Amino acid sequence: MEKEQQPRKALRLQPPPPCRDPWLVQIHGKKEEIQTFFSVSEGRYHVKSIPEMRGKGICATYQGWLVLKNLYSSADCILFNPMSLQKFEFPSWENTPYHICLLTSPPEPPNCTILLIDSERIIGKYYTVEGFKVSFTFWHPKNDNWIRKEINFREKKINAATCFNGKIYMLDSLQNLLLLELEPEFGIRDVGVRRLREGADKEVIGFKSTLIESEGELFAVLGLCHPDFDQIFDFEIYRLNLDEKVWEIVENTGDRVFFVGSDSCAWCWGSEAGIKGNTIYFAYENDRCLYEFDVEGKSITVTSPFPNVKNNWDDTAQWVLLPLV
Repeated sequence: MEKEQQPRKALRLQPPPPCRDPWLVQIHGKKEEIQTFFSVSEGRYHVKSIPEMRGKGICATYQGWLVLKNLYSSADCILFNPMSLQKFEFPSWENTPYHICLLTSPPEPPNCTILLIDSERIIGKYYTVEGFKVSFTFWHPKNDNWIRKEINFREKKINAATCFNGKIYMLDSLQNLLLLELEPEFGIRDVGVRRLREGADKEVIGFKSTLIESEGELFAVLGLCHPDFDQIFDFEIYRLNLDEKVWEIVENTGDRVFFVGSDSCAWCWGSEAGIKGNTIYFAYENDRCLYEFDVEGKSITVTSPFPNVKNNWDDTAQWVLLPLV
């Protein structure tokens, strides 16, 4: 019996097998020591306890690489590839608040940058919001420590960021597209692209703005909800046309499938993964459900991919979409 259990125990310490679509990963357990991987194409989940991922939160992903931060000790931060089991340590970002974490490239060769973005409200007289103090904290392998820069914006904050064609693009809360330059001289400039949803119904707001690079093109996936509710009822998809300086509405994504999570995003070709194209899969933070949005039919289907996860996890639990191909 013990000989039969040993291979199963060893298998639990290893990542799940590769698949063509991204993995949806739920971290849970008493000390966040368990990772449950779910594949849409397989329609099943794998329960793992990978040692390098125990007790850590996944802050960002890029081509299978994870930015992991220890949830109980600020001194333990690593770049980790679950498939190759390679890992690189980097300096802790102790006491650095952020709501966006971005990994710009794989760590091989060592030219990647980890970027943390935080938008803090500037409160004026009578407790009114007078603007936002946006901080950019970043680390590069050639630097021993993190570098921090701050900029005050009068009426906007940063909602999304991604790396596209070797540059960092951001969407602010007014849906302007910005270009961030970290080196050799720090700076931010407006790309000059017409604002997303300019002139659209103001009663509908973007619940989640996501920038996704796909096959040399940049897409903005905008989840919409009514101001009185947090549930997404519709999506709008845009493709960037830099030559014309406009966002072009995308009514049909064709074979593309987009995956949107609370802290990450990904995409794949539906025909290669064996799933329906022209679809958006999305998940809410602290919610066990997986939502499937049909772009053509404008319908939403709800499933429960993690029946093994209890409802009483704390705020450190995360939903992330992890491409492992």
